[in-house]
Amino acid sequence: MKKSILTPVVIICSMMMLPVNANAFWLDIVKEFVTGGIKTIMMPKNITTSVADKPVTEAPQSSAQPKPEDIWDALSKLDKVCQEIGKSVPCSIGIGRGLSIEMARDKALAKARIEMANTMGTFVSNNTGVGAQSDEEDGIFKETATYLAKAELKTEQFVSGAQQYMSYTYIDEAGTELNKGKSVYVTTVVMVMNKELFVRALEEVAKEKPLSQQIIKESKKGVAEIVKTLIKKI
Repeated sequence: MKKSILTPVVIICSMMMLPVNANAFWLDIVKEFVTGGIKTIMMPKNITTSVADKPVTEAPQSSAQPKPEDIWDALSKLDKVCQEIGKSVPCSIGIGRGLSIEMARDKALAKARIEMANTMGTFVSNNTGVGAQSDEEDGIFKETATYLAKAELKTEQFVSGAQQYMSYTYIDEAGTELNKGKSVYVTTVVMVMNKELFVRALEEVAKEKPLSQQIIKESKKGVAEIVKTLIKKI
């Protein structure tokens, strides 16, 4: 079997509590994606239905390869979690399809970069007002109007500071059948701005905890520093 393509990354993300299974071993599966412990698999064409109907199961043995439905479930949860925590700790997910692993990965990476630019732009817009009267030491944006105006002109530069946290590729059985037996690959790429904060945020969510104010504060401070760096280059 082919191994999935994996590369470390860096992020920023935050959130309100999401409903996640108490025995959320989906995060353990995600961590296996990152370390390269899970190999590329064939994802059954009825996978969506099977996951929706399956009862809560126990975590697999550490030496066992997760079932396709468990991998699908982990990817689905990761997508929902990133959409939510990205409001406070910027992160993005891109999904790409292709007739080769490279093509699927390139498409996924391109989409993730676009989403990261949008996420960072929204984050800056939502948080500059908060720091209008604050001291620079708070790590929030001072001189709000000036920072925001200039930052919006340089939104695409935010992406240059992002890194790939995770990439996972599987073979789509339904797509492969439609393509007369030629493998169709689907890749999920996660982009982040601060890897450590992202991992901490994921762990809190997996424990069904609301994102801590400490993580949110660190995230805002980190983004503020990125904005200040960009402003100096204008």
